[in-house]
Amino acid sequence: MATSTLWKHTKDPYELFQLVLENPRIPQIEFARIFHVNRKTANIWWHNAIDYGIIILPVFKRKSFLNFREYFYFIRVNNPHSLYEKFKDSKDISYYSVQTGFANFQIIAKKPLSLNYEVVLSGERSDYFVSIPPNCTFEKSISLIEEKLKNLDKCERESTPLIYHAEEYTPWDELDEVIYQKLCNDLRSSFTDIIETTGAYSDKIMDWFRTREKFGQDIVMFFPKGESAYLLSLFCIDTEKENDSILIDIFSKLPTSNVFYRIGEKLMMSIYLPFLPGEGGRFIIRKTLDILEKNELVSSYTNSIVEYGYRP
Repeated sequence: MATSTLWKHTKDPYELFQLVLENPRIPQIEFARIFHVNRKTANIWWHNAIDYGIIILPVFKRKSFLNFREYFYFIRVNNPHSLYEKFKDSKDISYYSVQTGFANFQIIAKKPLSLNYEVVLSGERSDYFVSIPPNCTFEKSISLIEEKLKNLDKCERESTPLIYHAEEYTPWDELDEVIYQKLCNDLRSSFTDIIETTGAYSDKIMDWFRTREKFGQDIVMFFPKGESAYLLSLFCIDTEKENDSILIDIFSKLPTSNVFYRIGEKLMMSIYLPFLPGEGGRFIIRKTLDILEKNELVSSYTNSIVEYGYRP
């Protein structure tokens, strides 16, 4: 365990993460019951885990059915911050960020965009895969990765989880959409709040929750030292889909939650790395990709560093 210096409690926050991973809407009173502490103590643990960015509030993302597609654009512009300010009032954009690297601006849109900028990469995203990090230090994770790299010939390929769905998801009505918009950035919204803000009746909401695994994915992320202690790097990798499971397995040894998806023929990895000097941090990622390239599991790769972003 390597937790944030702000975390002063004896309880390992990874144990809280495991419970939320199993049930993103677990009531706080359940923490108290499971850990045999009073409710006030459990509430303090939970709120501090969220406030320190050790656990990120669970979100919900739809799978890549035809009627749920998201459109990703990586572009180069002369003044990325000016574009950042321009998009703040756009209703068609769900996320954008200023970056340094193969692109200096990223856009995630709800529908196709016509952009008068240099587009480096664009396309519809696949389903996401979010890693479940081991409960270990970054130094230990490096040794786990190096052990994997020594035994690449023993790695078994599995079907890629980064798939595109070739059909629309049905049934899906206006109330389903309203409930989704309410929960997509906070899956722990209270049931009462959902009813009051969406106008949906309780049976409709309960049915939405029961069936949500068919059309979407719960996403719970863990950062042992707090999210702000890590640098978000986005890697764009040329590799065959049959290699996805190998790369995902290797990079899932990192002690932070990391996000994988595809944009067409490109495997994308959002990796959170600590600010370590020398051969720490980003060194292990490039070293690993270099070895994978020499073993013909990767054709080429490039990356960007996310400076700051905005989610309306």
